[in-house]
Amino acid sequence: MRSIYKNILYLLLLNLLISSSVFAQGTRSIAVAAKVKGKTELKVPGGDYTPNLKRGKQINDRDWIRTKDDGYIALMFIDDKTLLKIRENSELEIKAVRSGTGLNKSIHMAFGKVKAEISPQRNGEFTITTPTSVASVKGTVLWIISTPAGDQIIVTEGTVTVTNNESGQTVTVTVGQSATSNPDGTIDVQPTPQGGVPADPGDDGAGNRIIINLENPAGDSKEIIIDY
Repeated sequence: MRSIYKNILYLLLLNLLISSSVFAQGTRSIAVAAKVKGKTELKVPGGDYTPNLKRGKQINDRDWIRTKDDGYIALMFIDDKTLLKIRENSELEIKAVRSGTGLNKSIHMAFGKVKAEISPQRNGEFTITTPTSVASVKGTVLWIISTPAGDQIIVTEGTVTVTNNESGQTVTVTVGQSATSNPDGTIDVQPTPQGGVPADPGDDGAGNRIIINLENPAGDSKEIIIDY
């Protein structure tokens, strides 16, 4: 029960902070960097990549994120606590538009490895696209590993619908299964082999804390710390 109250308080606080201090300034913030390790980079629309993305950084619609050999970022979306955990050597674009009280989220992966812990999308949609596939999800935990040779989609909770971009073939992947989607249009679903689920560097037992740096139009800043 205490955990439920804590989560509710977290959501109320975070949404209040974001709506009053960020959206009111005309920005397009949709997520916050909850954890950052190693070499990471951020690119805003029309800009170039800048290094050293910091924990608590607000992520806006159409921002690009890139991780190097030792990089890792965990993003938390502000509307529903959905987590996107981006491992090393990955590059992707974060997109979202408002749908009622939620966000329609779309992750465009150029390449890399990500884990998505997706809250039930009651008021929005969540899709992950790669050069090879499109994954549509609701209330799911999955990994996507994308390379020029194709995609691997590993589902550990819930159900994912995967469509191959070349053939248009669609399959359903459930817990304990993995899909392999190839550039030639073929797609296959098999049981996930033992040891086939990647490790999550973010599960380090260090606790969960977000530090949000808020800035008003005058340039004054304030740091908000939220444990969840």
